[in-house]
Amino acid sequence: MTSQSTAIVSHGTVETQPSHIYGSGDPILRIGNGGAGATGLVEALANDYLSTTSTHGSIHWICNHSRNTQLALLGGHIDLALTYERDQEALSALEGWSVTAGCAFHDHFCLLGPENDPADIRSSTHIGDAFARIAKTRSLFHSRVDASATMWKERSLWGLVDLKPWDDSEAETWYKTGTSGPSEALTSADVAGAYLLSDRSTLLRQTMLSTISKSTVFYEPMGPKDILINSCYALYSPRLPTKIYHEVDQFLKYLKSARGQAVVSRFGENEVGVPFFACVEDGFAKTSLLNGRASGGRWVLKAPDLPKARL
Repeated sequence: MTSQSTAIVSHGTVETQPSHIYGSGDPILRIGNGGAGATGLVEALANDYLSTTSTHGSIHWICNHSRNTQLALLGGHIDLALTYERDQEALSALEGWSVTAGCAFHDHFCLLGPENDPADIRSSTHIGDAFARIAKTRSLFHSRVDASATMWKERSLWGLVDLKPWDDSEAETWYKTGTSGPSEALTSADVAGAYLLSDRSTLLRQTMLSTISKSTVFYEPMGPKDILINSCYALYSPRLPTKIYHEVDQFLKYLKSARGQAVVSRFGENEVGVPFFACVEDGFAKTSLLNGRASGGRWVLKAPDLPKARL
């Protein structure tokens, strides 16, 4: 464990052991990430990369949320971090213990909720207005208080309309907090008929697993600079041993190559009907999830209303 201090604050235990191991033999690379590992993209990339290299070995995935992934990098528990918070990445670079290698792929934040839409956020003019309507109508909202990138993004969205329901005792009847992970938070909100900020890949993963059926998407990114873009960047330590740095460098070259980006852009499409992520070049997913729902393991878009025939 490094003795270097950092201003990045952990929440919960920083996991140091692999959640999954891909390939066989000694580890040639340890990748730290949360959502892309849980939804299967890290596995797809790892297995495809291993098929291209003559080096025999395995790739380990160590699961933490974004800030704890950075702390795992600082502690020497991982070789490559895939994280989601630009300000925290800049902080670690400024402190001298992390090098940012650029964007790896794009996930997306989505504002989800029950199809019957008790807060009528379908009529909102922007996402801040949607959050204001949820608060005004005291409609059930589920929030993760786990210091994840999702939690910080959600709080920034409430900040658009100067609201802090997590600090408001009068909001306790409708603003419900918990420490569940992304998939558990989504399935709980779906059962309860609650609004929730989640991410596209978790939504589509749970769609594939048929664990949700009542939620729809009200807001998602509409362009590469949208406030709801959840881009993933790659980080590594400037103090890596030469052998490990070589493996990190080779994997990053693969990840940014046409082959690696094709794995990203196609991931999940055959199973669910739409891709989970967007490649770097696309900037955001061109296949919208708006007003769709999970049905039979696939994401099904609502058919547009047909104009009534004139009699």
